[in-house]
Amino acid sequence: MDRMAALTVFRRVVELGGFAAAARDLGYSNAAVSKMVKELEADLGAQLLVRTTRKLHVTDIGRDYFGRVCDHLDGLSEADDVVRMHMATPRGRLRVSAPMSFGLTALSRALPAFAAQYPDISVDLVMNDSVVDLVEEGFDLAIRGGQLTDSSLKARKLTTIDRIVCAAVEYLERRGTPTTPEDLRAHECLIYSNAPSPEVWRLVSDDGVDCSVTVASRYRVNNSLALRDAALEGLGLAFLPRIYVEEAIASGALQRTLTAWGGEPQALFAVYPAHRQASPKLRAFLDFLAGLFQQ
Repeated sequence: MDRMAALTVFRRVVELGGFAAAARDLGYSNAAVSKMVKELEADLGAQLLVRTTRKLHVTDIGRDYFGRVCDHLDGLSEADDVVRMHMATPRGRLRVSAPMSFGLTALSRALPAFAAQYPDISVDLVMNDSVVDLVEEGFDLAIRGGQLTDSSLKARKLTTIDRIVCAAVEYLERRGTPTTPEDLRAHECLIYSNAPSPEVWRLVSDDGVDCSVTVASRYRVNNSLALRDAALEGLGLAFLPRIYVEEAIASGALQRTLTAWGGEPQALFAVYPAHRQASPKLRAFLDFLAGLFQQ
């Protein structure tokens, strides 16, 4: 017996005052309606309805059961409506993991516009340069660059990040401007310590020549913005994603060197667990990020 169907049939029989009317309303045969009510009564071990040739009577226990059935079915209908509403309208808490430097620059500047566009979504942004377990730690989405290793996650490419070598004008006046990758060996270079091989700078020329140079440094740090600040203070050459230094270069605070060379471009992705891909709030944020980088 399909209990939900039987409860719905019982309710309509009582509300419409007969089996034939309920059958017409629900699209069942008279026999099917009668059978479902009988099976329900047998399962309960109680008579809910008294059938006569002229009229249908609801027993006392049937009347009490009818009230509870209505409450139950109405509650389920409301619950279904809530789910449909959530699936139709972006709402709820969106938990996002992002690298510290990216979170402090591009993402944190863009989030107010997202919040204004989607007032029913609350954003929980966690900035951390470690790779988090999205499922275990309850994240909806993470921003990650480079080669993706977790095949269980869905990914959407947002943009491509390129890296450039730059320094403060004061440093270049003091130590000279490198003109070839080999010149880097004679310079103070600022090291991003989270890189796979921090002291090895791999550069690619505009015409595709690949060159790896081992550099020396007395300053290492695990944050790109801290490296940028060190470069601004004239401590040495920095090899950084363009997005973190383009404003400083535009203002003249930093100067790009080795203009025909740069880091191998790396894709930037939004990754998320497969079971969350139907979430309206996630889809809204993915579309927002895609639009942000298209600009």
